[in-house]
Amino acid sequence: LEVATLQATGEELRQVLGRNTLAAVICGGDSGVKLADELSEVMDLRGNEPLRDGHRRDKLLQQKLVKAAGLRSARTVSGTQWEQVAAFAETEQYPVVLKPIESAGADGFKLCHSTEEAREHFEFLNQSSRWCGAQGSGVLLQEFLQGTEYVVDHVSCDGLHKTTMLWMYDFQTVNGSRVCTAQQPISCDTPMARELTAYTRRCLDALSVRNGASHAEVMWTSTGPCLVEVNCRCQGGSGFWVPLCRKMTGYSQLDVCIDAFLRPEAFKALPDTPEFLMSGIIIHLISYDENYVITALPGIETVRNLSSFTNLDMNVHVGDRARRTTDWYTFCGVVAFCHPDAAVLASHISMLRSMELSGTFATVMQ
Repeated sequence: LEVATLQATGEELRQVLGRNTLAAVICGGDSGVKLADELSEVMDLRGNEPLRDGHRRDKLLQQKLVKAAGLRSARTVSGTQWEQVAAFAETEQYPVVLKPIESAGADGFKLCHSTEEAREHFEFLNQSSRWCGAQGSGVLLQEFLQGTEYVVDHVSCDGLHKTTMLWMYDFQTVNGSRVCTAQQPISCDTPMARELTAYTRRCLDALSVRNGASHAEVMWTSTGPCLVEVNCRCQGGSGFWVPLCRKMTGYSQLDVCIDAFLRPEAFKALPDTPEFLMSGIIIHLISYDENYVITALPGIETVRNLSSFTNLDMNVHVGDRARRTTDWYTFCGVVAFCHPDAAVLASHISMLRSMELSGTFATVMQ
């Protein structure tokens, strides 16, 4: 927004509030990152100073700033016309990653295996709408990073970064597509985990992230950690991860984010990295059926009765038409398990996966 518009918005907020005081502007999702930064600055509240050369959702800018800081970065280009990225597409080793420059939640992501496939998906993204808006901002082409993908959740307060959770994404081939089937919390007390968190914090510094939550995707490659992207907000979804984090560590990224803005002393009292009280996992529910009507979901009650059950968030319901799971948007739902005994947790995970494969979690008919 223009400065004058932001100042007018700030003045309108002050008039609405009257004698009350606005304590903080906190970003709730990707589409609000830039506005939250700008409003915080206009209203002289704790936040992140807007970047001079763009904004923090720009994944090309992220890679440039990380590289300028002397950190490992991914080879990346972007453009709104194919001619702007053609040289990269013709010389980069395949497969290559294509996604919108301001995407979220893997929206528009595709792993392309040829120049022709890359150009076709480039044109598709240029002509289609995205979940979080930002149409016309450009399409990103990026080297495919071989390795294991981790997510490092942080909350920052006046430049002090604290890790709230380290996750490993478990990617498997499902229905012919590469699908993340689970998010596994990982202990921060290993040499690799310490390197991941240290690298991520240096990336946050490179992006001038001083306040608020961040959700960084980092690939552990043969040469160490490399940033995929940073999302300057709490973990996404419907917040299904909050109960699991609270049971495993005593708090969640959301709780810590509120502390960072409203109770800085409480934030400073938290540990640098989380300590696990028990084992846990988030399972992404997989559908192997296509175009069948769901007539019952008996698996829900079975899962709820397990001693490790923490919470469940379903994307499908009785009466819906089933779709095969091929990406982040075609999961049937998510289930969080948490238990002091890792063996019990493993047995419950195995039971759930068996129900998916056997078709006993959901009953369908043509």
